[in-house]
Amino acid sequence: MAIEVNLEKYGYKKKGFLGFSWTAFFFNFFVPLFRLDFLGFFIFISPYLIIAVIVSFILITGVNDENTILVSSVISLILKLISRLVLPFYYNKMYTRKLLKQGYLPPVDDDYSNAILKGTGYLEYTDEDLLDKEKMERYKVIIEEYENERKKDMHTIIIVFALIGVLIAFFYFMASYS
Repeated sequence: MAIEVNLEKYGYKKKGFLGFSWTAFFFNFFVPLFRLDFLGFFIFISPYLIIAVIVSFILITGVNDENTILVSSVISLILKLISRLVLPFYYNKMYTRKLLKQGYLPPVDDDYSNAILKGTGYLEYTDEDLLDKEKMERYKVIIEEYENERKKDMHTIIIVFALIGVLIAFFYFMASYS
């Protein structure tokens, strides 16, 4: 699961996220659409638009060449894999950085959000933070907890992708046997 951080600007609150986006993995371009992140939506949907252009080109030109169809299928597969498997690793980071650039900041009294964002390099430590030993100790504990959570998430991601690979291999084997 992604880690949520609280952000606000002029009293308007939003959630920022860090880590792998399971929602983007399963629901793809709907995630940025529901967050009203139109740049993210365009990034997620662009592989599908490129695939549509390639298929339309093949249909319009009437190319029935097996090599062209094979190449377009490989390109389509690569683009879909990028959209489904690569973008979920980066989307939460892009979205949270975008919110920070727009001026959203964690509330001053929210140690958790401040510790996560400062400990991961999204925000800089202030001089006040560095001088307050007690606060830095709290931040250190929160960051260690965050890093342990990220390790667990990475193990889960590896297991899920391995199971998907095994299922694909199984279905390919079964399909080639008939």
